[in-house]
Amino acid sequence: MNFKNYIKDHWFVLGIQLGTMAVLQGVCLLFRAPFALQVFLLLAECLSGAGILFCDYKRKQRFYTQMKNQQKNLKEKYLLMEMLEEPEFLEGQIFCQTMREMQKSMNDEIFGQIRRNNAFKRYVETWVHEVKLPISSIRLMLHEYRGESGRALKEQISRIESHVEQVLYYLRSEVPEKDYLIQKYSLKELTDRTIAEHKDSLILNHIKVIQNTQEAVVCTDGKWLQFMLGQILSNAVKYKKEKEACIEFWSEQGEHWVKLHVRDNGLGIPRQDLPKVFEKSFTGENGRKGQASTGMGLYLCKTLCERLGHSLELESEEGVYTELILTFMENSFIELL
Repeated sequence: MNFKNYIKDHWFVLGIQLGTMAVLQGVCLLFRAPFALQVFLLLAECLSGAGILFCDYKRKQRFYTQMKNQQKNLKEKYLLMEMLEEPEFLEGQIFCQTMREMQKSMNDEIFGQIRRNNAFKRYVETWVHEVKLPISSIRLMLHEYRGESGRALKEQISRIESHVEQVLYYLRSEVPEKDYLIQKYSLKELTDRTIAEHKDSLILNHIKVIQNTQEAVVCTDGKWLQFMLGQILSNAVKYKKEKEACIEFWSEQGEHWVKLHVRDNGLGIPRQDLPKVFEKSFTGENGRKGQASTGMGLYLCKTLCERLGHSLELESEEGVYTELILTFMENSFIELL
């Protein structure tokens, strides 16, 4: 707010002031007032008008400058009204009162939406756990079935369960609550368990698994990590080669980190798709060629890794390989003695 803009905004006040001065001078001329008196009245009008405008400008300029500076320096812009002092002029007081009422209304609406979101989240979580019961029952019924048809049915059940779990973990990745539990787990044991859970799909699709994971203990959430490894395995199965398909697990350990590598020799990812593979709902060129894909698997893996303090990277060459690298930093692993 500068003085030039202030004067432009108060042109009507200046107009009234000039009109008053003209009328007063006309009255003085009409009654033949002494010249000295006319000059005195003219100067008094000018000085009083200028003084009023200048004082009004200074107190408003002080308030709006403070507001602008606070807004610029504040990271949380919504806290602006908490930082501002109550101004002396009436328009500023009305402005502050209105903004506080709007802020209160907005906070009430936000808290209401949070309550509705939490209620919906609880409902979906309950639904997921309820729908898992018949899935587990069907899996038990299929336990005695052998051969290709039995494995095919088990694979379809596993795919249904995977999609149901995606819903659950998507909810957990989007809310600020800490739904995870960090504990010490054997990295080799978790990868072995994940491979065993997907054995029917791996056998049915004739995929060879090479397990070279070292005996290291990492601090993570076991269920979250198994879900992420399951999503990686599902992608490897979905985009496998027709012949001699292979998935390899191995790990390496440095002084301050442990890395888990999961590499397949499948279709690979086109170079133009690589920067977007972790984006929500991105299916890429392979997903548009008829492969059923939601584009949520790698997005959830990346999001959950960030929540757990791990990192996830992807390397790929189209038609050659795809490799996911999950890194546990020093504060999230220890050596297995």
